[in-house]
This record gives sequence, C-alpha cells and structure tokens, in this order.
Amino acid sequence: MPYDHEQVVSVYLNTFANRTDVYSHWEPEKGWRPVREPLTPAIVTAGLMGTGPSISAYMIGLGSLAHCLALDFDTDNGLEQAFVLGRTMWEQDLPAYVETSRRGAHLWCVISNTLPAATIRKAARALLGAALLPTNDPHIEIRPGSDHVDAEEHLHVTGAVVGEGLGHALRMPMMPHPKTGVRGVMFDPRDLHLVMGPSLAAVMLEIEHAPSAEILKWADRWNPAVTVIPPDYGKPHPRREEDTASASELLSTLWGVVGPTPGRNSHCPVHGRDRNPSLTVMKDDKRAICRVPGCVLNNDDKGRGTWELRTMAPRATA
Repeated sequence: MPYDHEQVVSVYLNTFANRTDVYSHWEPEKGWRPVREPLTPAIVTAGLMGTGPSISAYMIGLGSLAHCLALDFDTDNGLEQAFVLGRTMWEQDLPAYVETSRRGAHLWCVISNTLPAATIRKAARALLGAALLPTNDPHIEIRPGSDHVDAEEHLHVTGAVVGEGLGHALRMPMMPHPKTGVRGVMFDPRDLHLVMGPSLAAVMLEIEHAPSAEILKWADRWNPAVTVIPPDYGKPHPRREEDTASASELLSTLWGVVGPTPGRNSHCPVHGRDRNPSLTVMKDDKRAICRVPGCVLNNDDKGRGTWELRTMAPRATA
C-alpha cells in the first residue's frame, strides 16, 4: 500500500531529531540560525527537496534527554574513521550508519529508548576507544554535544535568557549541504551497502534501532582517566602513502571488483552493476576513482589511494 508522505517525514524527523519544538535553519548571509518554532513535516520536506532552507536538528532534548547519537567526523580521514567506528558498533549489536559529508562524515545511531545525554556521550567515548579512535579529538564532535542544557548555558552563548538552552544542532541526514547543495549518502558500514531506496520510506525501513541496554553497558565502561590516542595518530601512517599491493589487486581481493585493469573502467562495487562502468583504475595502479558524485570511491573527485582502498574495504584486513 502507498505510504502517506507526511507520516513518513514525521517518522524521519522524530527519529533523527532529539528535539522538535525548535530547529536551526541556514540563512545565506548569517549561517545557521535557531528558529524557536515547531519542526514540522512541511519544513523538513522543503529542506530535503531544496525548496526551503537546509535544516539542522537539536541533538539534546528537554530534560537533557536524547534518543539519537551522532558523531561529526571533521577530520582529513573522517570517512575512514566513521567506517571503523560503525563496524565496531555493529559488532556490538549497535546499528550505526555512516553518511558522507562535505569534509569527513557523520555517523548516526538511533537508540530504542530515551536516555540521559550524559549517558549517551559516555557510551560514545567508550566506543571510540574500543575502535582505537581518539576519544577527545575536538574534530570528532559527539552529539548530544553536552551533558546538560539549561538557561545559564543559553545566557553564556547568546547573552540573553530565552527559556532553556538549546545545545548543539547537526544537519539532518540526507539534507542538502547549504553551500554546495549536495546531499549526504548513507551507508551500512559493514559492507558499504547503500542505505538508500526509491523513497524516504524505503530508507527509513532500513534503519535499525540500537538497544538502550547496550548503550548503558558501554556508558559504564567509559573511564575518563583513559584517553585513547592511537600510536600513529597525528603521524603519517606507514602504509598511508603507498600500499604494497596495487589498486587493482585490492579492488579484486577486498572489494569484489571483477577484472579491474589499470587505465580501464569497471563496475563500481558500491553501486553494483551500474549501467555504464563508473570505476576507473588509474594507469599507475595506485588509485581508483568512481565517477558517481557522493560515492565513497569518488571522494570529491579525488578517488582513493591504495591505503584507503585497504582500510575502507568491506573485506578489510589488518
């Protein structure tokens, strides 16, 4: 049976917004600005369609509670880091989805029940540590962005008390970037499966929720006295510049590409049997690029080198 569009959008906004009585929208001359009005399906629809301003949702609700965890990886290798964390979370029965961003990536995890924001933030740091990712890198932003929001915080930020503080907002999934108009593409990090369908309803049907009991367990594991700094963090990875294997070899063994050949096109493993082969292996066999915008192997038309092809592969090995 056909889906009611407004109902589907309502499910979307109540899934990814921890607060729906206010929102933030993009103004070309001023940037992101808070709007103290209800976030409605009509506003979200206009944002998704590009007929209205792009929308960010506030990630901490009234009473400092939340039901959605997100991380904004604003690092040079943010997409790779998001895939690593996403796979780690799935291994712990915590469904997580990675969305491409203008720089880096966003990771989304919808929780089955509402929990204190402080608890969700502890769990996020513990999971970052389990994935051997930095636990206090200012360029890896956790949402909710604070343990609590109140009038005093709002006074500090705006200089005027207007009810309860709002905390930090984050652009909603698949919402067009306000500067480029490019919308993020969501992936299941386990196998780079595109979490996209012919409609928003199809996308929402794929989103699984993380058990709140598992989030509580990970929050208990967080030890603030332990800061995880991977041994190679901030230094060139020994294999980052050049892998011992060629791009075509990695595409064949780790990505399942059939017959990749330097200087020729192949079918992209992310998009399946695309009508026109979109994946090109460069002639030096050290890089590959998909010509489809938004693909993880496109990377803003820069493609992926051998180190990235190994670390990001669905069948990645150590």
